[in-house]
Amino acid sequence: MSGAGSQQRSSTAPADAVRWRGSLRTNIALWSGALTVVLLLLVTVAVAWLARDMILDDAKRNTLASAQEAAQRLTVQMRSVAITTTGLTDLVAASTLDPDELNATLRAMVRATPGANGALLVLDPVHGQQELGYARYIAANGRDRDLLADGYDFRSRDWYQRTLAAHSGWWSEPYRNETAGGVWMVTYNLPLRPTARGGSARGMVSLDLPLTTLTDHFESLANLPGWRVSLVAPAGALAANPEPGVALSMTLDQYIQRSGRSDLAAAAEAVRLHRAAQFSHQDTRSGERRYTVVEPIGDSGWSLLVAQSYQLIVARLNQALWQLAAVSMLLALISMLVVRRLAKRISRPVEHLAVSTTRLAHGDYDRPVPHTGRNDEVGLMARTLEHARTSIQQQLVEIGEMGAARQKLESELSIARDIQLAMLPPARVIERGRARLEAYAVLEAAKAVGGDFYSFIERDDGELWFAIGDVSDKGVPAALFMARTMTVLEVAARSSSSPDQVLAEASRRLVEGNDTCMFATVLCGRIDLRDGQCTLASAGHESPLLLHADGRVETIAFETGPPLGFEVSSRFPLWHGRLEPDASLIAYTDGVTEAFDADNQAYGSERLLAALRAGYSAQDNCRRLIAEVHRFAGAAPQSDDITVLAIRLGQVLETTQENPQSATIEESAHADTSDRPG
Repeated sequence: MSGAGSQQRSSTAPADAVRWRGSLRTNIALWSGALTVVLLLLVTVAVAWLARDMILDDAKRNTLASAQEAAQRLTVQMRSVAITTTGLTDLVAASTLDPDELNATLRAMVRATPGANGALLVLDPVHGQQELGYARYIAANGRDRDLLADGYDFRSRDWYQRTLAAHSGWWSEPYRNETAGGVWMVTYNLPLRPTARGGSARGMVSLDLPLTTLTDHFESLANLPGWRVSLVAPAGALAANPEPGVALSMTLDQYIQRSGRSDLAAAAEAVRLHRAAQFSHQDTRSGERRYTVVEPIGDSGWSLLVAQSYQLIVARLNQALWQLAAVSMLLALISMLVVRRLAKRISRPVEHLAVSTTRLAHGDYDRPVPHTGRNDEVGLMARTLEHARTSIQQQLVEIGEMGAARQKLESELSIARDIQLAMLPPARVIERGRARLEAYAVLEAAKAVGGDFYSFIERDDGELWFAIGDVSDKGVPAALFMARTMTVLEVAARSSSSPDQVLAEASRRLVEGNDTCMFATVLCGRIDLRDGQCTLASAGHESPLLLHADGRVETIAFETGPPLGFEVSSRFPLWHGRLEPDASLIAYTDGVTEAFDADNQAYGSERLLAALRAGYSAQDNCRRLIAEVHRFAGAAPQSDDITVLAIRLGQVLETTQENPQSATIEESAHADTSDRPG
């Protein structure tokens, strides 16, 4: 049927092909002219973006030009001061003037320098002359001062010693002059030497200027919106800064460190090297982006920092862009309304298909899909969707049938599990005189039914026969073979005198009709309660453990015969030993040692030996071992059936329990979920 359907779809494919004149692509192409508005909007945005870059570049050039111009004005101002001061030193050094003439010359220099507050001239006497020298300060306000007459020790001052040692003039840091009325001043200091080059200084000339004389040159620039201007003195002091409390209170490096303005590190480096620099950066505090220019002021050691914010520039640009975008959006809206009205006829079938798709998503498969008779893409989509709808309907029916079958199978497996567990014998407690023998086992299948098993059979007076085994497979086949193996072993145990005869009889019987080649490993044994004598025989099963009363664990290693079910064998070597009082015999299947955790690590024999406790009853040791295996495996799925069998030989005490760790064995040893940890 599927092949015929495929041939039919192949044969009808040409008829379903969409012709170009009826396709949605053609219909949409007829109205694609409306999209020119969108293209116009994109072009406008692109042009605006380019204009933005141009405006920002112009702003950078404007900032650089403004900074250079302000720095040039300051350079001229400071150079004129240096020239005036140098002229005075040349005049004094080249002639001999009396004090009155020196006063007049010094006063003329103060008046000739715009904004000057005063000037100082110190002239030491020539060696061998009797004069006291000359040291006088001429103030612009007429408050002159004779330092020698006042007894002012100017020779011990740092500024005087620095000037005498200097080879050229130098500018001081800004300082507050209380004598002049609390005015912030800067001073230009120049050593007075007898010749232009060489010779020791015999005095100095200094000229005081108010700090405002320098800051007035860029005041108009600093008041522009978005502009920030800083003036840095030769030693790094901030003579001017727009932030309150910064100017005249800290250096540039201190400001960067205290305010966290690491973005100004490049500016500080340029100031230290006394070189020009310009760079874009982002204010680490406000996040505002700026363009900063550093300009040195001649060779004075001063530097000018001018920064312009991008925020105002971009704000003005954005305002124009928003207006342009509003017009473009209005045109786009009109275009969308026109296209929507024209495309209504085309989009309506697609909307119908969308409604049908929504119904299918909500599980409504009874309504047929419309527009299956159209010859365009809509019709092709409708026919495909209709085919999917009918296919899903058919699959839902099949899923329902499979679900019912699965539920029936799970019910049958649950019954099979109950039957299998019912086949397992309950725990045994045998008491003869003062001797007490406990036999307990726990089985947990990896699936609903499994292939592990165990058995207890009491014979004669105080003799217990037992067996534990593991079938080669899991699930239903293993459960059936397990039931057959248990039956054969029990029948053989009741008529045999030793475990090797039981295994030999079972080996012969299980080979018969075993076309599936399944097999089972079995450990069979017999314990006499009266003297503790124990006899064991193994058909390929794991070696049991002997837990001594002092806590030692011994692996009972002896030769084993082949597993049951492969071939007939009569050779199953016997192991003879004695179970001492308070000792336990522990047998298990490989599901214990081969239990894996989430990292695929096996439980192993070492953890098995460490989990056993000498003072525990048979029941407690079984349950403890199972709990330790589950704790080790964690969330990892159980990979194989797990079975543990314990036989403990003890003595009957006068108390109701054998010891504090033991519990009276009353319930069945069948596996249930209560044996699991948690």
